[in-house]
Amino acid sequence: MTTNVDFGELQYGWELAYQLQDTEQPLWQEAAIPVIDDAIELLRSAGARSVVDLGCGDGRNLAALVAAGFNCMGVDIAPTGLAHARTTARPAFLLRADATVIGLIDNSVDAVTCFDVLGQIQDPSSLVSEARRILRPGGTLVVNAFTLEDETYGEGDEIAPHTLAYKDTLFRYYDEDSVRELFSEWEVTSLYRRSWDGPPHGDFRPYPHRHDNWIVFATPR
Repeated sequence: MTTNVDFGELQYGWELAYQLQDTEQPLWQEAAIPVIDDAIELLRSAGARSVVDLGCGDGRNLAALVAAGFNCMGVDIAPTGLAHARTTARPAFLLRADATVIGLIDNSVDAVTCFDVLGQIQDPSSLVSEARRILRPGGTLVVNAFTLEDETYGEGDEIAPHTLAYKDTLFRYYDEDSVRELFSEWEVTSLYRRSWDGPPHGDFRPYPHRHDNWIVFATPR
């Protein structure tokens, strides 16, 4: 059953989710997502030096990229999440902005990462287009997206096919065809599935759960 919900407003629900947590304890309460090691290995092999992390949130993934030696910028719309990133991901540059409209010039960065974001924004194709715009020729994009087998699938109110409103936030889930369609104008160098266990996230999701993800490595054509 679908309901009439403003997709755009749900993009900003993450700020409330961050605010509801103890200011000393990030919402996610965990290290970088497990795929970060694969991403770091790929970016190093591609010779990447500059990395923009779209939807960096509280900086847990951004911090791992900084620690790996990349010159990093984190972008997010949630100021409370960025306040955490300011301490966890130093010395990365931080930018408060919509990840689909970034004030960087064309072809200016070596790599873009985007973790747990494609399902949380109104128009994922706009984010993918913006990533393509700022990437230099031969640059690399690394993203993940929840599959239909993700354990959180079905939680909340259905507002579109495979799309749910959950606690004032947006969750979209993907089958393989929809992922490939999103990257139809890219050279997809790797597409695979990977699962991992997520811990409770405070009141937002107060129980352990298992995430199932599509992992995409791609280069603009």
